[in-house]
Amino acid sequence: MTRFVGSGRVSHMKVKEIGTKIRVERKKSGLTLEQLARKVGISPITLQRIETGKNSPSVIVLDEIASALNRPLFSFLENTGKPLVHIKRKDQQAVSGRSLKSIFVGPRRMIADNIVVIRGELEKGKSIDSHINPGIEWVYITEGKGDFTLNGESHILEVGDSASYDARMEHSVTALKKMKYFAIIVEDQK
Repeated sequence: MTRFVGSGRVSHMKVKEIGTKIRVERKKSGLTLEQLARKVGISPITLQRIETGKNSPSVIVLDEIASALNRPLFSFLENTGKPLVHIKRKDQQAVSGRSLKSIFVGPRRMIADNIVVIRGELEKGKSIDSHINPGIEWVYITEGKGDFTLNGESHILEVGDSASYDARMEHSVTALKKMKYFAIIVEDQK
């Protein structure tokens, strides 16, 4: 089961201004309050309180809202007087499974609408099953060793190695030693 964690608050921002921007984008997208809340995984009351400036969203919730509205996170922070988003390490969003832990080291769409930056760990002997992603990927190994397979061809990646590849081709990895890595995913433009 996948699990999301992280809760840093958007601090020192003009919360009401951010809420107004969210409401405008939601309406432009043709979504009701209930529809957007469901996409984000929060209650309609919570979303209403964010839109009216009564609640400050966590960075993770704001990132989820931005993603659901197909907008970069910074579009909600522009002209708020504080263009810096500081996400403490303990508040970075994690996506975890049985053998994989990936951490989004920056908000999705932070650099561009189609770029995701991830820090990941994979325990020795565990695998990320064969899959495809819509775009290209780059990975840099910071610890350990892995057997990376792309389109049926095996490549051993070790500390300091990097690889870039067309992620639309089937790929998988098995950790030969506990692995830690950074990855940048550049998704195809829609």
